[in-house]
Amino acid sequence: MAAPRGPPRRGEQQAEVSQIERKAVILDYMEAGYYLDPHRWHREKPVAQAIGESRFTLLDGIPLQPVEPLEEVAVTKEVLETVEEPLDPVGRHTRKVSIPMACISTGDSKRVCLPTAKVEQRLLDLLKVMAGDELEIVNSPAEFSRTLTNMGLPPKAIAAPRTPLTYESLTEIAKRNLREAVKFIIKANERVFIEFFNKAEPINIRLHSIELLRGVGKKTLMAILDARTKKPFESFDEIRKLIKDDPVEVLTDKVLEELEGRSKYNLFVMPSASGVPFLDYLSVLEGARKEGRK
Repeated sequence: MAAPRGPPRRGEQQAEVSQIERKAVILDYMEAGYYLDPHRWHREKPVAQAIGESRFTLLDGIPLQPVEPLEEVAVTKEVLETVEEPLDPVGRHTRKVSIPMACISTGDSKRVCLPTAKVEQRLLDLLKVMAGDELEIVNSPAEFSRTLTNMGLPPKAIAAPRTPLTYESLTEIAKRNLREAVKFIIKANERVFIEFFNKAEPINIRLHSIELLRGVGKKTLMAILDARTKKPFESFDEIRKLIKDDPVEVLTDKVLEELEGRSKYNLFVMPSASGVPFLDYLSVLEGARKEGRK
């Protein structure tokens, strides 16, 4: 039976990282582990810190291959598969054995999994019998990579635990790489962020969502609203002419402000602290993201 790594907190219903993020950008790779990692089982093995491309989720995970900062990877689920191993011919006595694995759902009620530690073949065979057709076990990172690329994902992957990281949990190297990673994500999802300028709404009668961006005052806001009523924006270049700045840099500043917990209103990143209003525009604009994949 599969179990997510990391105990759930009492009363917590947060979605698992691998359900939120399918791809991520590496922020730091520590071949010898990270002694301050909040996920204790990562402290003495290779681990990477990354940021998800769908919701800017900060995460860490076990790399299935060596990775480099700012490299794009797939996000898979870190699980423990538990099997009952017979200790005698008739199975009167058994022992539970946990098998650490990286797993990904293929969309047809099937999971493809790769062991992330050395496991005896007899235990894998027993697991296959117990799980039936819903589980396919591959024996090498290369085989797992082929599954990922067939799904339209990067060939390299990390196995992420259930819970995300906080900004405070990032290494100094990860923090230094964060701006470039966020810029990469925004550029790769240009259609989504253009639609933010097309669809953003007022927060209240005095404040508009677009005014939360650096350098946007009432005059610039009115110019943006007037322009989009005549014709929806189609490129960052069109927006640049109105805000007199690079939209990618302006959006990056806002995302970093939210990740660091300095924002009064969060447009894109789920707040780590309670009491910060979350407008969740990335969920609102999910349709634009899907259009961009076509």
